[in-house]
Amino acid sequence: MNTGFILIAAASVLVAIAFAIVPLLAGKSDRRDAVPVLILVVVLLVPAASWVTYRAVGTPEGIAPPDSDAAMIRAALIDIARQLERNSDDADQWIRMGLAYKELQEYSSAEHALRRALYIDGDNPFIQIELAETLLFDSGQPRLSSESRELLLDALDKDPRKQKAYWLLGLDALQREDYEEAVGRLEQLDDLLSDGSVRESVRRYLQQARRGLGQQQPATDPANGEVDDPQLVVRLAVDDKLAERVSDDDTVFVIVRAADGPRAPLAVHRLNAGELPTEVSFGRNDTMMGGAGIDDFDAIRITARISHGGVAEAQSGDLEGNSDAVPVSDRISASVLIDEVL
Repeated sequence: MNTGFILIAAASVLVAIAFAIVPLLAGKSDRRDAVPVLILVVVLLVPAASWVTYRAVGTPEGIAPPDSDAAMIRAALIDIARQLERNSDDADQWIRMGLAYKELQEYSSAEHALRRALYIDGDNPFIQIELAETLLFDSGQPRLSSESRELLLDALDKDPRKQKAYWLLGLDALQREDYEEAVGRLEQLDDLLSDGSVRESVRRYLQQARRGLGQQQPATDPANGEVDDPQLVVRLAVDDKLAERVSDDDTVFVIVRAADGPRAPLAVHRLNAGELPTEVSFGRNDTMMGGAGIDDFDAIRITARISHGGVAEAQSGDLEGNSDAVPVSDRISASVLIDEVL
C-alpha cells in the first residue's frame, strides 16, 4: 500500500470522527456518554471501508505484489554471491550462478560464471555442456561455434551418456547438412532415452536426417537462405517513428520462444537491418533448444530485436517488437512490428 493511500485513509478517519463528535459534544449528557463507543466504531469501520474500496477500484497488486520467477532467481543469486564471498573456489556455486543467469537470459554473465566453474573443475563434463549451450544462445546463431563443438566432444569423451551433448551436436550437424553425423549423434541419443515426448521429438529429427542422408537435398537455398518448405514465416518491419534510429549495419535477431514454456529460444534467425522490411522463414530443422522444437508447444511468441552492437542479449537502446501468442500448426504466419525502445 502506498504512502498516499495511508495518508488519505488517516485523514478520512479524522474527518469522520470530527463530524460525528462535534454535534454530540454540543448535545445532551447521555449523548456525550456514547462518544467513546462511536469513536471506536468509526475508527474501525472507516479504514475497513477504505480498504474494501481500494481493493475494488485501486491497485491491489500494490498491496501484495506477486513474486515472479525472475525475482526469485535474483534472490537466489544474492545468496550464491554471499556463498562465493566465503569461498570463491566453490565450483558448485559458480555452476548455480551460471545456470541462474542462463535462465534469466543474461548469457554474458552466465558465460563468466560457467568459465570460472570450469577453471576450478576442468574435468566436469556437465559444465562443458552448459557452457557450450550458453555460447550458442549468446551468439544468436543456429549453429555451434568451434569452441562449443570442442567442449561438447570433450564432454562426451569423459562421459558418453550425456544426452544434451548428443542433441546439440546432432542438431548442429542437421544445420550444416552433415546428415551422416546427424544420424549418428541422434541414434546414439535415441539409445539413451526411454519412451516419451523427448524421444518422439528426437526421432522426428532422426527421420529428417535419414531422409537427408538418402536424398542429399539442401533444406535451404544457399543464395538467399530461404527455407524450401517453411513451417514459420515472419513478416518484419520497423515502425516509421523509429526509422531514424536504425542503421543498415545494425543486427536484427528474430527469436522464437514457447508462449508458455521454457524461456530459452526455440529458434533464432539473424540478419542485417538494411534488409528490413522483409520476411524470415524457419524450417523444422531450425531449432536451438535442447529437447524441444516449435512442434512441441501449442503456441509460440516471436521477438524481433535490432541490436546496435550486434549482441544477442538485450541492451539498453535496442529496438524491439513482439508478436502475440501464435498457435502452432503445419504452416504458421506471423507479423512483428519493431516499435519499442528498450
